Formats: sequence, structure tokens, C-alpha cells
Amino acid sequence: CMVEHMAVTMQSRFCRFAPTPRWRNLGVFGMLDETRHAQLDLRFSHDLLKQDPRFDWSQKAFHTKEWGVLAVKNFFDDAMLNADCVEAALATSLTVEHGFTNVQFVALAADAMAAGDINWSNLLSSIQTDEARHALQGFPTLSILMEHDPARAQKALDIAFWRSTRLFQTLTGPAMDYYTPLDQRKMSFKEFMLEWIVNHHERILEDYGLKKPWYWDQFMYSLEHGHHAMHLGTWFWRPTLFWKPNAGVSKDEREWLREKYPTWEENWGGMWDEIIKNVNTDQIEKTLPATFPSLCNLTQLPLGSAFSLHDLADHSLTYNGRLYHFDSAISKWCFEQD
Repeated sequence: CMVEHMAVTMQSRFCRFAPTPRWRNLGVFGMLDETRHAQLDLRFSHDLLKQDPRFDWSQKAFHTKEWGVLAVKNFFDDAMLNADCVEAALATSLTVEHGFTNVQFVALAADAMAAGDINWSNLLSSIQTDEARHALQGFPTLSILMEHDPARAQKALDIAFWRSTRLFQTLTGPAMDYYTPLDQRKMSFKEFMLEWIVNHHERILEDYGLKKPWYWDQFMYSLEHGHHAMHLGTWFWRPTLFWKPNAGVSKDEREWLREKYPTWEENWGGMWDEIIKNVNTDQIEKTLPATFPSLCNLTQLPLGSAFSLHDLADHSLTYNGRLYHFDSAISKWCFEQD
């Protein structure tokens, strides 16, 4: 709901500042769509309050300092509200909506229907058809920009792609590989990303003359590790988050994880073994944090959560007398560009 409210503002800026009448008209319709989405989210979550009081976060998210929400808000502040119309369209319409959210909305709607939740399925399908239309604003923008300033287009999409990846490693990765019941998992997060992001979205971008991001090899490596690190972090810092992370590391679930991610046990198994031992010996206090996590100054996600535990390194920068820390060299590069 918070993101939909921000999208209303972005589309209203398209209405006022987009450089062509056709784009400004699209902004009008987009603003109406996003207003409807925000109201749908609020109404749906209100109806679910009787099931779980945590659904009040759809109302509170805009006004909280909870770090998980701030990470989402920080990204969309930059992508929707701080960017000009051209870069907002590339980051939001082309990268987020076309590359990430559209395919997930289709999959989530199908899963909801299979589970018998017709209302949720219809809600997602209704929103997705609008988002598919919004995504189309990105392609003509990219096509024109490639004619006049291809370097700007490449840089804008490289930044948006990495920041979107980090966000969805937090939101979608743990949900697919840890929160979903084992007997209902159709593919791993890595398989999903390879099929729909790597093979589909990147192929389309290459058709427009764009190169793969310069950090492509590191991105591929992060698909093996990033969301596992994020899941471990969100579970450990669970008292600081509004949702209740499911550990998802039973014997059968770990067998599935080892099958999908051959290095999972080497990287994460030992830490989960220690957590399980502390839980089983009633030493819950050892599984709880003493402080808030140290966050990346770009993504606002925990430091050390982008790759494997064997890739921990300091990525810092002094800018205008202030010391900034980043979760990766890629995030540091993104910060330096803006």
C-alpha cells in the first residue's frame, strides 16, 4: 500500500512534467490506477485484521522507522520520487514493473487460486493487468533515450537492476525458499530468477541495444547466496521486523535446499545448526540480537547480506566529510553515480 501511494505521486509527476502529451495522458490513467490499487490494498488488509493484527502495517508503514519497511521506501523514494520522468520510467516501469513484479503477480494470482483464495487471486490479477500497461511506458522511453544518450540509459538501468535485485532478494527469495510449504514449492528463487529475469527480461533489453550490467557475474553469483544471507538476517533480527519470519530449515527442507543450492550447507548449515541447538536447549536469548543491524547506506539492508559469508568485505566511502558503508562494491558504485 505504501508503494502504491508513492506510485500515485510518480504518475502525477508524469501528468505534469512528462515531455510529450501522450505520456502525460498515460500518467493520468496511471495515477487513477495507482489510487485504485492503494484503496484495494487498504480495504483488503483491513478485512484481514481479524486474522492477524499485523495487517495494520498497511496503514502504519509510511510512518514507521522499522528498517525492513525503510529499505523498501528508500528504494522507491529514489526510483519514483527523486528521479526525473525519464529515469523514473526506466527504473520503475521498465525494470521493476516489467522485469520483476509483473511475472510475480501472475504467479501469485495462480497460487492463490490454486489454494482456493479467490478474492486474493482476483485482486492480484486486477492489479497486474494495470501494471502490465504501466510497464509499457518504459519501452518507448528507452527506445528514444538509446537514440540520444545510450550511456545514460545503460547507467540508469544498471543502477535500477541491482537495487531491484537486492530488494527482491529480501522480499521474494525467503518467501519462495523458506516460507512456502515444501509440498507446494514449484521452483526455487534461483530457478525463478534464471527463467524470468535472466532469460526473459535481459533478452528484451539486449534487443534494444543494451549490454548486460558490468557486474553481471557478481549478480549471477548473488543468486546462489544473497537471499539466504538475507533470510538468516531477517530471522535473527525478527524482533525488529513487523512480520514473523519462518525458519524453514527442517531436515526435509534442508535436503531440498541442498538439492537446489549445492553450497547451501557449506555456507549456512553450520549457523542454522547452532541456532537449532540453542532453541532445543531453551537458550532462546542466544538467538536474539543485542542491537539493530548495521545497514548499507544505499539499499538500507544489512551489511554482509549480498553474497556468501566468504565474501565479507568493507566497502566504504567518505563523501562530504561523512563515512558511508555499503553491502557490496556494486552498491557503492550505484551511490557514487547519484
